[in-house]
Amino acid sequence: MLGLLRLRRRLPWMHLGGEKMSLSAAQLKYILVLGGMGEHIRTADVAKILNVKRSSAFNMLVKLEEEEIVIKNENKTVSFTRKGRELSDRLLKRVKETSDKLTESFSLPPDKTEEFVLMLISVADDIM
Repeated sequence: MLGLLRLRRRLPWMHLGGEKMSLSAAQLKYILVLGGMGEHIRTADVAKILNVKRSSAFNMLVKLEEEEIVIKNENKTVSFTRKGRELSDRLLKRVKETSDKLTESFSLPPDKTEEFVLMLISVADDIM
């Protein structure tokens, strides 16, 4: 139980343009999903992909906006900021590399490693 509680903590984990950031595994998962969706992303589409309520997706997008990762557009969609796009690209690369290593080293199924990698990244200091 203690391990699960610890995974929910947000620790500083990367420098982006000289700025240290602290993101949870859930925020990282949203960033990965948003990175694959293109521009002008609707909250309803995010909720559908992640199988969450629209209100949950909306709340997370507000948090990501506060971190200056996304920006709300006039048409009620969101888009990555320059900082957010750079973060998404770096995160995608790191998740792929780490997932591949876990799959190879421990014979884990690739579809099961992403969630674990996101938790690992969220608690590691300066892993990016």
